[in-house]
Amino acid sequence: MSRDRTLPTDFWTWEAVIDCSMTARLLFLGLWNFADDHGIQPLRPRTIRMQVFPGDAIGDDAIRVLIDELVAHGLARIFTVEGRDYLSVIHWEQIQRVSRRARHRYPADPAKPVPVEPVASPPSQPVAPRTADGVRVSSRWRKAIRRHLGKGWPGGPPADLERWMARWLVEGHNLERDVLPAIDAVCQAGAAGRPLAGLQAVSDHLATHSLARLAKGDVDAERLSQ
Repeated sequence: MSRDRTLPTDFWTWEAVIDCSMTARLLFLGLWNFADDHGIQPLRPRTIRMQVFPGDAIGDDAIRVLIDELVAHGLARIFTVEGRDYLSVIHWEQIQRVSRRARHRYPADPAKPVPVEPVASPPSQPVAPRTADGVRVSSRWRKAIRRHLGKGWPGGPPADLERWMARWLVEGHNLERDVLPAIDAVCQAGAAGRPLAGLQAVSDHLATHSLARLAKGDVDAERLSQ
């Protein structure tokens, strides 16, 4: 597949280009359109003739002579990989400057230095701010808890939410298993008209159900030991 390429304004005054015949110059420009993003293409005179001179009375042997002319003037190079010949445009990286090249369609020219690809640094992870108690609360906790409180808590999340989240973290509660179900249960109680003692109600619910879960775990362990 052909590509749109850049034509440097000083191309016409390159010494190597001036020394070439006009047909060789035109062929050289045509090679730019059909080489891959690294300036490489198979050395197939018939295919190149059909690509660059589809309507001209020029033979495959004449194309090969023109290619040899480009090679002799240092504009192209021929190399072989696994028994197949390839054509490489010399100084391709300086001629066609692109920010990001596609992968090699053909083997790389062994005479060209291997380009060093810039290594992208990993994206910096946002650091979760600490609460007044010095406990770091993750954004996942904040978003999930605020979302649940926003659905059912009267007036939205309380002002002392940060302190309570830090406490629940220190106490070792799990977000999905413990905290969110406790918030939902307390919000449902508030919706039923029961008075709420702030987020203390959530903490009390966590304490009650944590004790119940521990007791159940002791019973299960005792059954397994029998």
